[in-house]
Amino acid sequence: MPRTCAIILCLLLLAGMALRLGWSMSRGTDIRSLAVLPDQVEYLQAGTNVLTDQGMWFFDDRFGQQIWAGRMPGYPLFVAACKADVRVIRVAQALIDLSTALAIFLIARRWLNERRALLACGLVVFNPLLVYFSGLVLSETLYVAMLAWSLYLVLRQRTVIVGLLLCAAAIHVRPSGIAMPVALAVLAPWIWQHVRPVRAALLLMIIAVGITLVVLAPWAMRNRAILGRTIWLTTNGGITLYDGVRPGATGASDQRFVKAMPELQSMNELQRDDLFQRLNWQAIHADPLRIMNLAAVKTARTWSPVPLSEQFGSNRLYVLVGLGYGVPLFALALWGLIRSELPWRVRLLLIAPAILITLMHALSVGSLRYRLPADPLLAVIAVSARSIGGSRVTASGRLSRA
Repeated sequence: MPRTCAIILCLLLLAGMALRLGWSMSRGTDIRSLAVLPDQVEYLQAGTNVLTDQGMWFFDDRFGQQIWAGRMPGYPLFVAACKADVRVIRVAQALIDLSTALAIFLIARRWLNERRALLACGLVVFNPLLVYFSGLVLSETLYVAMLAWSLYLVLRQRTVIVGLLLCAAAIHVRPSGIAMPVALAVLAPWIWQHVRPVRAALLLMIIAVGITLVVLAPWAMRNRAILGRTIWLTTNGGITLYDGVRPGATGASDQRFVKAMPELQSMNELQRDDLFQRLNWQAIHADPLRIMNLAAVKTARTWSPVPLSEQFGSNRLYVLVGLGYGVPLFALALWGLIRSELPWRVRLLLIAPAILITLMHALSVGSLRYRLPADPLLAVIAVSARSIGGSRVTASGRLSRA
């Protein structure tokens, strides 16, 4: 790497660290501040319980019960590793978030010149959503980094197994990434050289399924020991899906309907999950056209450049920042998909997480926070648009001057 490029990269990362620390340290650390987004309280409580050898659980005030499998264990373990200290968590997440920017630089640098790779890195460093979520006790920052590094590793044949292993481990952070290891396994061989892509993709798909099962097995066995049933992901899936398809659903998350279901109080978490799974199918079968319309609404919500919730959508600053960053990024990424310096197979690999995320949340609920893992990869596509820079990429993936 040329010295000038290395200096600029270091300056970008330092600026990003200062920005993230400045933002996160201005946020409150008390429970009242965290309760603005209740998931933070649940994660912090689960991590604290792990730290004090009580097991991984949190208390759900809605049902007056301890919940043992409502969250995947990855992020609570991260919270416990940070001693359940909100300030330590935020500093750690600032570093993790910057590692995402570094991964994006390395991914872009494989096919593009230093200037474009630095632009991609800068788009991640100054992504306002990434900055915002790095200051929250939520799983987004950790999952985004794990996915970015997974993709970087699967680009190289010699590190593909490590990449698939990391991608499978990321499911312990966000269960919505369940299909991601298989997707990367199928697509990665098509960008390698000197391999038969169809045969390699089939083999890697089998390996990815095996790795995923092995990685999730300890969690499933733990749930069977505690709850009496093998739960591979969480007991939160049923209510999350019902939130998106219930009568009166708008595409946004709003679980206030539980207040109108007093029978939930007498059920355990498995029984509630079973009930909501049945209600999901009933709602889907009752009016498929409504479900299809809702899927379109959820997709629009997921890819909105600005927050749409009542809580944040009314904040003019958030709206202006979202428009100022999101609209140019999406426009450049779309142009990059059409006319890019990247080979089409690389573009397909980079856009695959966005497609999977869109499909997943078209079934549940839509929010811009759910598309966050796709944004850094879109930055690579955006800077590859032919209107930027003056180099092109040969079919072998090496740079040549235009």
